[in-house]
Amino acid sequence: MGEPLVMMARSLLIIPLIVLTGAVSAQSAVGVPQAKEESADKLNVFEMKRKLQDQNKNIQTLAKEVANVEVTLGLNNKKYLKLAEERARIEESLASARRNADFDSETLKKNYSQTKNLLMGVLLNKLENTENSSDMLARKVMIEKLQKRLADLDGMMKTNKALQTDVDGLYAKLQESMDTEKELLAVMGELEERRRELRNSLDQQTKNNADMKARFDEEKNKLAINQKSKRIVEERERLAPMQITEEIKIPSQPLSGGEFYPPIYSYQAMEYQKKGVTFNFHGKNEVRATKAGKIVYTGTLANYGNVLMIDHGNDTRTVLLGQFDYSVKNGDSVKDAQVVGFTNPRSGNGLGEGRIYFEVRKNNLAQNTYLLLDKKSLAKNSSH
Repeated sequence: MGEPLVMMARSLLIIPLIVLTGAVSAQSAVGVPQAKEESADKLNVFEMKRKLQDQNKNIQTLAKEVANVEVTLGLNNKKYLKLAEERARIEESLASARRNADFDSETLKKNYSQTKNLLMGVLLNKLENTENSSDMLARKVMIEKLQKRLADLDGMMKTNKALQTDVDGLYAKLQESMDTEKELLAVMGELEERRRELRNSLDQQTKNNADMKARFDEEKNKLAINQKSKRIVEERERLAPMQITEEIKIPSQPLSGGEFYPPIYSYQAMEYQKKGVTFNFHGKNEVRATKAGKIVYTGTLANYGNVLMIDHGNDTRTVLLGQFDYSVKNGDSVKDAQVVGFTNPRSGNGLGEGRIYFEVRKNNLAQNTYLLLDKKSLAKNSSH
């Protein structure tokens, strides 16, 4: 892996964990108030959500009422137009019937009077004059014609009277249609006013709903951010045992050489300088605990592979970083040389070459790991 890769890996481990230290302390100091504040935020968001749901129901109800009013208004408008058309036809028929009735009535009365006078004259002339047979025949024909004319005029006058009755009926129907129109116009005016009020109310509630939705989203996002922050704090607290810094402390008890076994028992080459040791391996091999202890962290570090950290007591920890899969979890106790995972090269379908970086830390300070390894085990397990 080499010194640059080792330094990069150590930096990636150190930087986030330094930040975690302060965060965990702050969280422990304000834990109870934060819990109360989060509970209040949840209640606030829940109440806003309930109000928003109620507002949506009101808007839906208003929208339906507006739609119903508009449908009713539309139907009444059709009725009004139909009534207006019918009234126009009645007015036209009435005007025509009136003209005909008035004209016929006057003419018929005049003709009837003239014919009657003629008939009376003929009859009176018969009584006053002596007539021969020829005059009597002519007079008889004239009287018959005048009588027939009077009968025809009488029939026409009766027909005209019936026509006048129709005129009166049309006038009554027209009046009824006009009254219905007037009533319908009043209803439509009330409906139009109701629609305007409902529309204004709907527009206002829609605006209020949009404002409430914006506030709800803001509070929901705020709560989500707070919850995420809480999870981050909890994760930092969980990772607190693996805090690593460059602070130099005086070891409580010095480490001795040969105290740690190599993490893999079959490797092709080894690289080391003043701190960690990199083991080059091939294919699948057992990864073992270098010393008895407790698993305090398992995870992944960027593109460098998996991380496994074991606490061995006496302020001493070991770190494994690289191409391997661990088979233990946080909190597990392990013995010397216990299998904790298997190498897993990322090339050749798991059968290629890979690397594992191993480091011993004392009081959060990286040690010269090579000097602490058991040299007999190193020589025994090396393939070269």
